[in-house]
Amino acid sequence: MIHFKLKEFDKITPVGREPNLYLSWYWLTEGDLWLTFGDATIYEYSRDAMHYFGNKPTPYNDYYIVRFLEDFTTCFEKISQNIPNEFYQLTEDITQFKSDVQSWLNLYETDDEVYSDFYFEEYDKLISWLQYERTFSSAHLIGGPKLYFFRNKEKIRIVWESEYNLENGISLWTAKDGSFEMTYLDFVNEVRQFGQNFFNAMDLQIEQTLSKEWEAILVDKEKLVEEHRERKMEFNENLQFLEHDSADIIDWTEIEKLYQRMKKEIQHL
Repeated sequence: MIHFKLKEFDKITPVGREPNLYLSWYWLTEGDLWLTFGDATIYEYSRDAMHYFGNKPTPYNDYYIVRFLEDFTTCFEKISQNIPNEFYQLTEDITQFKSDVQSWLNLYETDDEVYSDFYFEEYDKLISWLQYERTFSSAHLIGGPKLYFFRNKEKIRIVWESEYNLENGISLWTAKDGSFEMTYLDFVNEVRQFGQNFFNAMDLQIEQTLSKEWEAILVDKEKLVEEHRERKMEFNENLQFLEHDSADIIDWTEIEKLYQRMKKEIQHL
């Protein structure tokens, strides 16, 4: 499900400008990352995009994997929480739901004061479970895919929005917008396995970094070891959110009322 390949150690590039070059744990995470759900591969560039970029060595997202790690683990607590059946059914076609709520929002654009109150008191509350709680976008990438994670008891649906065209019309990614459903247990196991594989690979990166003499490149080896320990601990702590049900503090009753109100108010549009 989650795949990566760290950059070869001897090809890692220090950051900064001479004579002020340095390396830290963050920069040592440089590598390729891609996700597979069914037949779809997220973060895989299309052939046309590869040709356009010219000298790109692999078809996958090449960046610092820690960015994905940070974005993903931040969502774990919310991902572990159950979504009521009615709203889980909506995730089968979130494009339709987003279109409906946008139509609802448009109804209140006639008055600036009313619009502002409505936006924060009604609209924002209705979409909170979708937009803010269990999703992340790859904002550091051009046309970065957006991923959503919706759990309903023993299953989870992963939804992605990945369709993006460059200015010349080239489709950037191989994956079209889509979704994939799997058991929640399998999902947690896959995430756990990714964590183990990633930190095992980083163990080797750290070991090689410590044994090398870097000459003019600044490497705080003591800090490097400490951050590696902290990062690994932080991942395992966040993983516990997925492994154990988290208390759901979302007021689904209020969201349900807003949803029914929305449907009533837009039904004649």
